[in-house]
Amino acid sequence: MEMSLQQLAKTIFQTIAEQFPVCCASDEFYFFPQVVNEAAERWDWDDFSPPGLSAFAARTRQWQAELTALDRAGLAAADQVDVELLQRMLQTLREQLLEVAPQRGQPSFSLNIVVAGLTEALEFDGPTAWRRRMAGLPDFLRRAATTLDQVPEHFRSLGLQMLADLEQWFLQLQASGQAIADGLVALRDFAMFLKDAPPAGTYLLPKGLFERLVVEHLGGNDALETIEHELRREYTEMNELLQEEAGRLVPGTAWQSLEAHIPFCPAPQNDLRELYRPELARLEEHARQAGLVPDLAGRLRPELAAVPDSMNAIRASDAYSARVGHPARGGIFYLYQEGRKGSGQVGRTLEYRMTAAHEAWPGHHLLDVCRWNLPRAIRRPLESPLCYEGWACFAETLLAETGYFDGPWDRFLLARRRIERAARGLIDIGLQTGRMTFAAAAGELVKTGYTPRTAAGVVPKYALRPGYQVCYTLGLRRMISLREQCRQLDAGEFARGLLGQGEIGFVALQKIVPGQGD
Repeated sequence: MEMSLQQLAKTIFQTIAEQFPVCCASDEFYFFPQVVNEAAERWDWDDFSPPGLSAFAARTRQWQAELTALDRAGLAAADQVDVELLQRMLQTLREQLLEVAPQRGQPSFSLNIVVAGLTEALEFDGPTAWRRRMAGLPDFLRRAATTLDQVPEHFRSLGLQMLADLEQWFLQLQASGQAIADGLVALRDFAMFLKDAPPAGTYLLPKGLFERLVVEHLGGNDALETIEHELRREYTEMNELLQEEAGRLVPGTAWQSLEAHIPFCPAPQNDLRELYRPELARLEEHARQAGLVPDLAGRLRPELAAVPDSMNAIRASDAYSARVGHPARGGIFYLYQEGRKGSGQVGRTLEYRMTAAHEAWPGHHLLDVCRWNLPRAIRRPLESPLCYEGWACFAETLLAETGYFDGPWDRFLLARRRIERAARGLIDIGLQTGRMTFAAAAGELVKTGYTPRTAAGVVPKYALRPGYQVCYTLGLRRMISLREQCRQLDAGEFARGLLGQGEIGFVALQKIVPGQGD
């Protein structure tokens, strides 16, 4: 029966990757499993046509029926967890494609696929991948235009911004000697289509669908009202802590006004990579000495690179991107280039250390490396946004628990990061429920320390991934709760036990990690 489950899972993953080779080969699309297409058509583009999606939806229902028909009594407990993971993934993927349907309303969704597909081809050894991907690009964009039948003005505007960035990227590629065939013409044709298409509808999801997305697709596993209450509680707790820390650090100054007092760290040679690189080395050494790194992580280190210009329209901060595949292949820690300047020199405030912990050690990079080296093959391609972001946020608190973040500003900065994330989660819900405008949402971010310009630029991007901003705070608080249940374990034992399970969701983790069972 175990072999039957493994074979069915392999069939499911490979069939999905054959229809959606780009989305599955990237970690940009959380509702897709991450699988490299092994078929000869690997370098084709994804099929989001209505007939293709209709046939695909029927297959997901058939797979779910086959999973339901498995003899649960003959499965080990861990296999039963895997069956539930596959069922949830199939349900989420089908509902995302048919009901949330970003391919119908978000031009940036298709453009994000363009970036992911061409980036993958650029990194591949040999010219075949690039030629095939670029040759197929015009047809992909024409199909994307045909599929876009309900584009709100907000999403059209973001799409046009991204197209401008992509055109500059294509021109840079061409100048460097990369053949772009008819790619540039295809981009401009797509831009003309967007400019001429009449805007339709609102970017808001129906309330019931949004709640289902947060509760089921993202893993919230609680009523939306309860989740919102949890976010408000976090906001209140962190606000009180920040007031205390501000009184200690700069008496008589409101915590929102302390930005100018935070120590500034200039980047050597005005290169942010030279600021982050030694910090990553220190973080890795501490994480290993504290026992936070399981043996299955190996010695893979993240690469450092600037956020590509092609992604500026949808990127707002530093980000980590894992490479898909077993055994683990590591990933890239992208640095957002609009770094603060001090006396004319590029750099970041002391908070960059927390960002490095969140994105790399022991955050996203470590989690992804462990996931891709898991002995249970079914769990490698699957992510849970709540686990993914929750672990990275919790990684920062683990470093405080193990003594790495113990400087005079560290408690303040950790608390400020937490209140910002709580505010973002509340904004996400406020926007999607129609209770908050973009201007009001930006005002809420300003209250947590964002500049008005930054807040105004960031908030509109939240609408592209409805509900996702909730994952940071909710995932962190679930991790903290799980840690409290496991106080008999030291920090290293807890971290290694959790990282050895994969992103199986908090309901399953609560049953497994405290007892360190199978």
